[in-house]
Amino acid sequence: MTGLARALVVVGLAGLAWGLAYLAINIVSDHPEDPVEIALLKLLVGWAFLYVGLFVWLRRPENRMGMLLTAVGLVWFLPGLADANSSLFATAGLLLSNIGVPVSFGLIAFPTGRIERRLDRGVVLAAWVWATAGTLAVTLLSPAEAPAPENLLALTDSQGIADVAQGAFGIAGAVLAVALLVALAVRWRVSSDVERRELAPVVATGSLAAASFAVLVAYDSVGVHDTAFRAVEVVSLLFLISLAVAFLVGLVRARVVVGTAVTRLMARLERPVAATELRALLAETLRDPSLQVLFPLGDDAFVDADGVPVARPRSGGGRAVTPVEREGRCVALIVHDAALDRAGDLVRSTGAASVLALENAHLEAALRAQVAEVTASRTRIIAAGDEERRRLERDLHDGAQQRLVSLALRLRMARGRVADDAPAAPLIDGAMGELEAALAELRELARGIHPAVLTDRGLGPALEGLAARATVPVALDVPREERLPPPVEAAAYFLVSEALANVAKYSGATHAEVRVERRDGHALVEVRDDGVGGADPARGSGLAGLSDRVAALDGRLAVESPAGRGTVVRAEIPCAS
Repeated sequence: MTGLARALVVVGLAGLAWGLAYLAINIVSDHPEDPVEIALLKLLVGWAFLYVGLFVWLRRPENRMGMLLTAVGLVWFLPGLADANSSLFATAGLLLSNIGVPVSFGLIAFPTGRIERRLDRGVVLAAWVWATAGTLAVTLLSPAEAPAPENLLALTDSQGIADVAQGAFGIAGAVLAVALLVALAVRWRVSSDVERRELAPVVATGSLAAASFAVLVAYDSVGVHDTAFRAVEVVSLLFLISLAVAFLVGLVRARVVVGTAVTRLMARLERPVAATELRALLAETLRDPSLQVLFPLGDDAFVDADGVPVARPRSGGGRAVTPVEREGRCVALIVHDAALDRAGDLVRSTGAASVLALENAHLEAALRAQVAEVTASRTRIIAAGDEERRRLERDLHDGAQQRLVSLALRLRMARGRVADDAPAAPLIDGAMGELEAALAELRELARGIHPAVLTDRGLGPALEGLAARATVPVALDVPREERLPPPVEAAAYFLVSEALANVAKYSGATHAEVRVERRDGHALVEVRDDGVGGADPARGSGLAGLSDRVAALDGRLAVESPAGRGTVVRAEIPCAS
């Protein structure tokens, strides 16, 4: 037996003797405040709090709730001194008659044993003032009535003054009880789902006890102790016994939940579970919808079940982090409501039971992260390529093209100064023709690298330019007002360009249709012709390259080309903006 256990045994025996002494004082008293049946109920209340407190203190010595419950049980019997036949003990009993109230109010610190909210601290402090200063004032103004022993602290013999003081004191006590109810309601409202599940039995019974206490104190303030008063008193005492039991149920229930939840989880993990499904399963087991499962990737990097990088989690602000380890390696971090830490080893036991599934999920999440990084790198490469295309197009337009235009202007001016029959005239005319052809080829080259109109005016005008240069009539259904993200516009433009080039080279079509629309966060691009069909993307590099471009944007490219029934090239590309 540990030193703490021995000390608690001594306290328990002392509490047993103290309770029996309380009952004995009531039985032999010449002026008992309560009938024997009420005294027996009060004895049960004191012992209930005392022994539940000792049990909680022994099982969870780090939690102050055991100490608080034990204190409630011990001070509960102090008002019984007022029934003593000795004036000294009776006066002491009057002074201590309400000391159990603020001690009981301290139970609002459940489940941590610490009063953290300002409202709760204010209510408990007011209860202490009421039980000490208020009780002292009432004692000083209350003369003893026969056959009660003399009140050694009485300052007046006026029963009228005593009745007024007692009435005001009772009203103040009722207000305190209402304030406790308000504090419990606020505590419930700001608590998380996990905390509410933990608080439910104690808040329910505590609210009933506080409400019955308010009625009892208000009734007592008028000084009438009739049958109705005794009925309210019995109900109040029964609620207090239920409150003590509620604390015990909360502790035992947490232990039962640990075993039941882990057993149920292990049964469900007999089959393979995906990483994303495992998070939901753990959240259901721990009944914490906010639960997260994160996986380490080295160098203080973490990802979620989808492989998305996240910052390293920290405990605080109502959240806690529990690592799950295997053979000294951190397999996962479970980020959960801090209230779960008060349920013993529930989170650690759950993590240990699911460690193999978490390790598999770790590998899956790491693979997802690698795939996401590859996709992101492909997207960056395509974006860099598009930017380089735009730069080349600008350089050609602003450099070589402008120089050729300037040269053409100079040749035109020179031709104007040469007679038509001059030997140099045919040479200049030929040079001008070659220059115009070179300019046309340069413009076509620049347009193929990256059309300036796509950057300046958007996809609609750019596709109109493609349609105008196509070898067959092209019907366009393209929105002109809305711009798509630049990478999506570039992918759509080059898809249509390649498809129309294939129409001109291979399809034998007489007509083509191009449709672009935005639907459900995706850009849908479709090119349809009425040619001979039979196109095979695997035999050409053009559509295969476009498929890679679309895939890099997390999109999909499909080609339907049955023989003799035309070709449909269709792409679906996500567009976040």
